[in-house]
Amino acid sequence: MKQRDIIVANTLTYSGTLPLIGSVVLLQFPTLLPMVGLDAAFIASTYSAVIISFLCGIHWAVYLFFVDRCPRHLLIRSNVVALLVWVSLLTGNQLTTLLLQILCFLYLLALDFKLRNAGILAEWFLRLRRNATLIVVLCLLFIAAVLSWPW
Repeated sequence: MKQRDIIVANTLTYSGTLPLIGSVVLLQFPTLLPMVGLDAAFIASTYSAVIISFLCGIHWAVYLFFVDRCPRHLLIRSNVVALLVWVSLLTGNQLTTLLLQILCFLYLLALDFKLRNAGILAEWFLRLRRNATLIVVLCLLFIAAVLSWPW
């Protein structure tokens, strides 16, 4: 991949973490945006569900192009994760939703390590995924901690 394309991928990926970082900021400073009804945890969990589904779609594409080298049952695993993240939105408990989503992000990263070990994902992409996952998980953990803290 060309260096320019790698820079674009990095820029887009890190930009994709901004809604979660913004959710953390909004949770800490709720009067920062004077819009009524903005719920930082809801924003974070719905955005996370979309991103997890997107990552599952990437795994589908990887499987379609590299079926012979993919980990066993990659399609099934990614479908289960996509369904689990959808169910996480239906739990009715924001803390449960966030914790399930954290597990989904970590599991998908573990799958990416397997794809790298199979020679499918480039090292730069795995580093990018690892860093973005770290940012996302820390944001979700912070939000979960604030929600569960007995104020």
